[in-house]
Amino acid sequence: MKAKKMFLTMAVVFSMVAIFVVSAHAGTWALAKVEQAGAGGGNHVYVKISPVSGSPFQTGFYVAPDARKKEILATALTAMTLGTKVSVELSNTTSGSVILSIYVHSE
Repeated sequence: MKAKKMFLTMAVVFSMVAIFVVSAHAGTWALAKVEQAGAGGGNHVYVKISPVSGSPFQTGFYVAPDARKKEILATALTAMTLGTKVSVELSNTTSGSVILSIYVHSE
């Protein structure tokens, strides 16, 4: 019985720690328009986005992480081609930050 209580206590503690770690690494979500996208210096992919209706970030170039640069570039080019907005998760609200996620909106 004591082992079960100890196991449950440990499970609760680990769950709480996991929640805090995930929330500490969460980025800023915003609605944006893709202005430009392409490969840049240093084998990186850059996407120039501008805020839409009060989004909390600056217009500028943001970098795609190397592990997902092809996917982010494809999504950005799709949004430009369709003329739709994107939901974007940024590591920080200043230009030059990392794009964590990007989704095309259907309009």
